[in-house]
Amino acid sequence: MNIAAVTWDAAGTLIAPHPSVGAVYAEVAGQHGFERDARELDAAFWPAFKVVQAAWRVPYGADDEDARRFWTRVIETTFAEPLPYELCCDLYDAFAVARRWRVLAGVRAALALIAARGLPQAVVSNFDVRLGPLLEECALGPFVAVVTSTAVGVPKPGPAVLLAACARLDVRPDQVLHVGDSEREDGGLCAATGARWLRVDAAVGIPLAELSRLLATP
Repeated sequence: MNIAAVTWDAAGTLIAPHPSVGAVYAEVAGQHGFERDARELDAAFWPAFKVVQAAWRVPYGADDEDARRFWTRVIETTFAEPLPYELCCDLYDAFAVARRWRVLAGVRAALALIAARGLPQAVVSNFDVRLGPLLEECALGPFVAVVTSTAVGVPKPGPAVLLAACARLDVRPDQVLHVGDSEREDGGLCAATGARWLRVDAAVGIPLAELSRLLATP
């Protein structure tokens, strides 16, 4: 089946925290009088995230308010202590602005390559209400739709985000090439829906030669 549309994961595929989660956490915490080492926070973040993700009823949040609670728990688990509400809000809001993110290598070239072939594009991401404005501020797109897990109430690898995007793109899932970095979330999404998966390594960037080959393959 020819590819009729391309969908994108966001964090780890299009963008990544800059300079790192721990560095941003340490900077913002310092503004509130909490002095922490960025490297220690970086080391603590992923274990904390995994613990909260496993325990949360709907990982990443069932809606945007629940997403804020989810990330507050991740933040406090990373710091290993209760934190002032204002600090948690500022840390959540910090990642809503473009200067806290970097666009990964090859992303702009890949978006242009797909657009030149006349294929519509959308974002399907385990994210929340911050994502659409963030991508606009990063000057990424154009996207027909930005569908987040909190908008549909189910995170990847559940198929709801991709199915919602397909409805906006007017294509079937088996006509979609999905670009993403997570084997569980993105690979699992494609396995569940029949979409093709182009895996991304955030440290390397978008594999442009492989993308071009897939777009040209019947």
